[in-house]
Amino acid sequence: MSLTSQTLYWLQSDEAAIWLQPLTAAPPDDASLLSTLTRLRKVLSADRASGVVSTARLRRRGEEKFGVRARSMFFSEKALQQASPWSVARYTARRFSRFDWVADLGCGLGGDSLALAEEAPQVLAIDRERLAAELAQANARALKFASHIHVIQADLTAASWRLPAAWADPGRRDGARRIFHPEALQPPLSALLRLQATRTPHMGIKLMPGLKHSDIPPEAETEWISLNGKLKEAVLWLGDLVQRPARRATLLPAGLSLWAQGERAAVRPPGAILYEPDPAVIRAGAVGDLAQMLGLWQIDSNIAYLSGDDWIESPFARAWRMIEHFPFDLKGLNRRLRALQARVVAVKKRGSPIEPEPFRKRLYRHPDGRPLIVVLTRVLNKPWMLICDAP
Repeated sequence: MSLTSQTLYWLQSDEAAIWLQPLTAAPPDDASLLSTLTRLRKVLSADRASGVVSTARLRRRGEEKFGVRARSMFFSEKALQQASPWSVARYTARRFSRFDWVADLGCGLGGDSLALAEEAPQVLAIDRERLAAELAQANARALKFASHIHVIQADLTAASWRLPAAWADPGRRDGARRIFHPEALQPPLSALLRLQATRTPHMGIKLMPGLKHSDIPPEAETEWISLNGKLKEAVLWLGDLVQRPARRATLLPAGLSLWAQGERAAVRPPGAILYEPDPAVIRAGAVGDLAQMLGLWQIDSNIAYLSGDDWIESPFARAWRMIEHFPFDLKGLNRRLRALQARVVAVKKRGSPIEPEPFRKRLYRHPDGRPLIVVLTRVLNKPWMLICDAP
């Protein structure tokens, strides 16, 4: 059952806390969900019982993004999916520390508003959806920021306010489908750029990680951000928030960045070590820059795998020791895996049409064998296979 405004209002009451607090501490799993709902419906309405249970379960899921804060917060399924992890939100919010007021456009459940409120004295949180605005208000109260975060429901592109700085998080889903083009966002990127040009000159815009370089305004800084090796978002920085009008990859939690400067890598057959750049490095177009920095080369001009003869520790790439490599040949691969008494723990691919998991089931597997990784890719524009030691 979807969360309603009426149920959210009740969930913030002392009456709801009696039921919500113990379930937050021990939310029901799938096996006990029905029995928990049945028990609660003996004393609560169906809407309230469902609201208590879903909030407790979403709080447990929300801990992955918000840590212990999630235990006091309120969520909807949609808003939690779109929210940035807290460490990412805190990182982007720091650019706004010089401003007294910051607008959070498309505030959702208010996660970015909370992070901004730790940097700027006052935050104007705006969302076109009533429930999102109510969630942001509830979370501002729950985490004691109600006097710093001012929530309104409004159309982001028909602003009746004027502030120097804003963080924009346009909707990136159409129902259950992800949006992949910036002009299909809600609101579209072009509308946010017009807003930045006319009303709020210093703006950061959170966009999809797959943002094409051709869609980037020339005056913008574009930052691809990964967290623990997983790409989370791309951000357009505009106005005085720009550090350099260029592309960069940033790795969290370390906070390290690599700027794309157009370097090109040499292309040669694999060496002793295979390197996979962090996805932020790949999306920022900085693979060649990383290769030059580490003294590596690409194994194919169109594939983002690097190689070298020496083991190099780098936060910008994962590495595997190569055992052997050869042109794509399933029978030959199984012969070599049998000779190695191997247990393939993962199949990775880049530039190959083959689906890894079904392919792995076709490979020789010794139950107690040496753990190995098989990589399906291209080398010098030919289908290729690599056998690597598992880390």
